[in-house]
Amino acid sequence: MTSRTHAPRYGWRLPAIGLASLGLLLGGCGPEAPEAEQETLTSTPESTDAAFEEWRAKHVVPTPEGHFLVEGDMRMLDLASIREYWRSISGAPGALSVWRPGGVESAWNRTDRWNITYCIRPGDFGADYNRLVEFMHRAASGWEAAANVRFVHVVAQDSATCNRSNNTVKYNVERNFSFTGLSAGMGFPTFSRPTRFLELGPTSTWTDAELIAVLTHEFGHALGFVHEHDTAAGCGMVTTGTYRPLTCYDGRGAMHYPSQPGWLDPARKLNFISQWDVEGSQSLYEAPTQVLSTASGTVYARKRSTGDIYRRDALGWTVVGGPGQAFVAVGDTVYGQVPGRGPPVKFLGASWTTIGGPIGQIFPCAGTLCGTDPTTGNVVRYNAATNVWATIGGPGSRFAATTSAVYGIGSWQDDYTARWSGVGSSWSVVGGGASELIGGGTSMYRLTNTKDAIQRHDGGSTWTTIGGSGRSFVAVGSDVYGLRPDGSFIMKYNGTVWNSIHGPAAKIFSSNGYLLALNNDDTIERYNPASNTWTALGKP
Repeated sequence: MTSRTHAPRYGWRLPAIGLASLGLLLGGCGPEAPEAEQETLTSTPESTDAAFEEWRAKHVVPTPEGHFLVEGDMRMLDLASIREYWRSISGAPGALSVWRPGGVESAWNRTDRWNITYCIRPGDFGADYNRLVEFMHRAASGWEAAANVRFVHVVAQDSATCNRSNNTVKYNVERNFSFTGLSAGMGFPTFSRPTRFLELGPTSTWTDAELIAVLTHEFGHALGFVHEHDTAAGCGMVTTGTYRPLTCYDGRGAMHYPSQPGWLDPARKLNFISQWDVEGSQSLYEAPTQVLSTASGTVYARKRSTGDIYRRDALGWTVVGGPGQAFVAVGDTVYGQVPGRGPPVKFLGASWTTIGGPIGQIFPCAGTLCGTDPTTGNVVRYNAATNVWATIGGPGSRFAATTSAVYGIGSWQDDYTARWSGVGSSWSVVGGGASELIGGGTSMYRLTNTKDAIQRHDGGSTWTTIGGSGRSFVAVGSDVYGLRPDGSFIMKYNGTVWNSIHGPAAKIFSSNGYLLALNNDDTIERYNPASNTWTALGKP
C-alpha cells in the first residue's frame, strides 16, 4: 500500500442562501394512489385503431427529421414503435418502468452506466450556457445519489461540433428553437447515436426550480424510464411488450407529469426524485454503494464489470459474493440485498443468510440496518439480536442516519425534514423540505430543493448553510466532505471554508468513520485526516 499527501487548494466558499419556511406537519403515512376506475369495453380492430388515432392526435408530434415526440419529450423513431408503446400503456398496471421495445430493456450495461457522457453546444444557449452546465450537474447528481450510474460532462466537446454526429459522447445537448414553455425531448439508451440527444426549449426563461425539474425528468428518460402516468394505478407488476414495472405506482415521482391524472397534488407543478424512484432505479442499476468499510477497517467493493462484491485483505482482493442491489456495513457486519428489491442478507464470513422478506432499499441507521417496505414505503428497522424488523415510520422521499439518529424527508421533498424519536413510530419535524440527506457522521446535513446549498442541522429547526452546490457530499465523524460539481476536487469543510484534499474522483463514500474515494480508473483510496494522506487500496 502507498500513501500520498495532497497539496490543498482554497476558495470553495459560497454565499449563504436563506432557507424558506415550509411549515408542513408530519403525517404517519402518505396518501395512496387513487384506484383506477374499471370500464367494460368491446374491442374490435376498428375501435382499437380509432382509440390509437385519438391518442396519437393528442400525444404524438412529428419532428423535422422524421422522428416523433411522444407526450412532449419521449423521442421515438417510427409509428410501429409508437403503436407498440401505446398498446402497452392501454391497460397494464405498472409504475416507474423501464422501456423494453421488442422485449429488450433500454438500459445501460455495467460499463456504460458509469460513463453516460454528454456535451453541450454553447452557441445554442448563449448567456445561459454556464447556468445550464451547473444545473446539468445538479440534476445528474440526483440520479447518481439514487442509483449506481454516472453522468459525465465532456467539456472538451462543448463547441459547434457538439451535435448528433459527435460519437465521442453518448448524448449531445442542443436547443430546439421551435419549443416553447417547459419543453424538452430525450432519446432512450438503446437509440442509435444520431437519434440519442437532449433537446431543450428556452431555458433562460425557466426558473431554477423549473430547470432542475425538467432536467431530472429528462435524465430519467436517459436511464430508460418511461412516463409513469402512462401506467395504471396499482402494484400489478405486469411486464408488457414495451415496459417492465420496477415499483408500485407512484403519483409523485420524477417520471409522472404533474398535469396528468394520478398526480397526487395538483397544486404542485414540478417533478422530483421520489423514494420509489430511488428504489426502482436501484432495482435496475443497483444502489450507489460501491465501496464500504467495516468499523475495524476491512474494505469491501464492487467490481464494476461484474457487480460481484470483493473483500480486501493481506492477499489482495477476494470475491465474497455475487451482484447485489446494495451493500452496507454496520459496525463489523456487512449486509447486502438481493437484486430487484429482494430480501436483505447478512454476510457470515464465508456465506450469506437471508434476514427478512423483500425490501425496497437498505441503508445503515444509527448502529443497525434499516430499509423501506416495497409496497407501503414505510421505513423499517432491524434488530440483529432478535432477527426482527419493526416499522418505525411512514413513507418519505429520503431517509438517512447519523451515528445516533434517523432522519427523513416528507413524501414530497418540499414538505419537511423530520427526526425519529428513537421509540415506536414517533417523529418530530425539524425543518422544511430538502432534496437529499447526508448522514454517516455525528451531524445530519441536507441539500436544498434546488441543490444550491448544503446545510447542517444545529438542533431544533435550525439548519445552517455551510456551502454551495456539489456533486455529492458525505459526513465522516464530525467532518463533512464534498465532491465539486464537475468532480475535479474532493473538498473538506474546516468550519468556515472548503479546502481541497484530493484531485479528481468519480465518487466519495462514508462508512463506519472512514472516507473512501473511488477514482476515475476504479482504484480506491482511504483518507487519513490526521496526516492528510491517502492510502491506495487498488481495485477488485
